[in-house]
Parts: sequence; structure tokens; C-alpha cells
Amino acid sequence: MKKYTIDPKMSYKQEELWFPLALDILNWEEDFHDLMLNDQIRMIAYEKAIKEVVKPGMTVVDIGTGTGILALWALEAGARRVHGIDVNEKRIPEAIERINKAGFTRKFHISNQLSYDVELSEKVDVVISEILGNMADNEDMVPILNDARKRFLKEDGVMLPRKVESFLVPVDSSPLHEQVKNGQCKSINNTYTLKAVEDRLGTNSKFDIMYDAIVPNSSLISEPKPMQTFSFTGSDKSEYKAEREFEIKKGGMFTGFKGYFIANLSEATTLDISGDDIKGRTTSDCWKHAFLPIEKPFVVESGDILTLRFERFYPKDKTNPFKEGYAWSGEVKRDGKTIYEYSQKMG
Repeated sequence: MKKYTIDPKMSYKQEELWFPLALDILNWEEDFHDLMLNDQIRMIAYEKAIKEVVKPGMTVVDIGTGTGILALWALEAGARRVHGIDVNEKRIPEAIERINKAGFTRKFHISNQLSYDVELSEKVDVVISEILGNMADNEDMVPILNDARKRFLKEDGVMLPRKVESFLVPVDSSPLHEQVKNGQCKSINNTYTLKAVEDRLGTNSKFDIMYDAIVPNSSLISEPKPMQTFSFTGSDKSEYKAEREFEIKKGGMFTGFKGYFIANLSEATTLDISGDDIKGRTTSDCWKHAFLPIEKPFVVESGDILTLRFERFYPKDKTNPFKEGYAWSGEVKRDGKTIYEYSQKMG
């Protein structure tokens, strides 16, 4: 397997607050795509899964083809034709160049449109996608792939990923909480600010935002719980609510939640972004984790019960797509009595 490396100018540390790039997909520049292309966790897992699933003679559609790397792997596996779809016109030339250099020019058809607006000339054997955010569905994955399965895939066709599950766990991370409080938010080339995030979401609170960060496992104060499972059968829900109880295993300062996903890309390949080892590259460079802060930290003790009500919602006003988001609220109980409550909501 190829050894991927991260560009030093895009290096980061644990417990360092980053702009949530899932909010600004259309403005991803070369720097972020370079980060994706050198993400060891992402690249190794996707190449392995694609070359496991795609067989010679198959037809494929790559939703969100970007720089064309997933399409290239499908072609290397023997795909007869790959339909690439991407709404970001800036990435189209790079995808075409990558495919042309590999000698697959006539086998790659690309559309610079929203996938909803694309009409394929054929049903395909495999739908490939990597429109995963670090909470699984924060890049609008569900409606896009429900539509793709219905309109693009053969009845006996395969979705890649096969299944994705999102998780949350309460954490004690004072460094991340302080950065939110102080408005410190890093980004590639420092092109984003917390003020820009607040304006985009229409919120006046820095704590009503879900950030990117590497949240170390040493900060976990309970066991992770699954929030939602996406099976890509066409019946996944865009909006949902989940309620979970966490027993506090390690006393400390409750400052928010760590979020991540585990994806079964294929029968034999799993992509797990929960890791936190930066030097050993067991974490994801481009996804990192989600950090869902609470405004007022609270000291919890071993044995406390922390309740979480987690919601994924979409706007009633379809003219403002940035009003979609998540809400997280709940309380802490000690000896059966509620001693603390919290409530945060994006949008």
C-alpha cells in the first residue's frame, strides 16, 4: 500500500478547533483536496473497497467525483464506463486530467451538475460516493444517495459505502471549549473565521456550531453510543431524532461531545475515523472528528447519568440551505435528580 503524507502547511494538533468544512463544500480549494488525497485512512480504505467491489465490465457512477481519484480506481479495477458527477466546476479539469493520463479517456463521462439534475444513459452496477461528513450525514448524504439509488442503480446493484453509523460520546476538553469561547478557529489558509460561520448559520452563539477537531480518546468521560445507522436501501431518513443515556465513567468537566462515523465501505473493508493518533496516522486528516460544544461546562462525577437528545433537521424555508443542521440538548442526573441542563441548536 502507498504511504500517504500530510503537507506540513496543513498540519494540526489534537484539541485544535477547525472550521467545519462540510458547511462550505463548493469553496474547497486545492489545499483541502490535497489534504484529502493524502489522508491515509481515507485513501487506503476507499481504494481497497472499490477494487473489491468493481469487477471487469461493470458500469459505475461516482457521486461527487471531485479530483477523480475514486473514478480512476474503478477504471483500474476494470469498469467498462464510469459516470462522474460533481457540482464544483473548479475540480472538473483535474479529474479529466487524472483520467486522461491513466489512458481511460473514452471510459469516463463527467457531468458538472447536481446529481438530482443528471440523467444517465444507463443503469449502473455500482454507485460510489464519498460525500461523508464527520457526523456521516453532514454533507447532505441521505437525500442525494436515496435519489441516486432510485434513479441510477440496477436492482441487483451495489452501493459503496454499504452502511454507515454515526456515534457521539461526552468529553472533557477544556482546550476546545476555550477556543470556542475565545473565537479561535483555524482553517486551511486561514480563509474562514468564526464570524463567517455565525453569519452563514444565522446564529449569535459560537456554541451552536459543530466544529472539526481531533478529539483525543483520553478526553472521553463515557462510552460512545450510536446515533443513526444509514443502510442506503433507499429508506434512510434525512431528518431524525435520537435519545441516549450515558453513564459517566470518569469524572471531569463536561464540555461537549465527540462525533464520528464508522463506515462499512464493502463486505471486507471498514473505514473508522474515531482514532486520535496523529503521528501514527490512525486518524483522518481531512475529516478529523466533530466537536459539539455546550455553552456552560459542568463538573460531572462517576455514576452520573447524562441524557442526550440529538436531532438532525432540514429547513422549512428551502431558500436558505444553511438553516439545516443539528441540535443537541439534555440534562445530567445524580441520584435520580436533575442537576444540570444544556441546549444547543445550529441554524
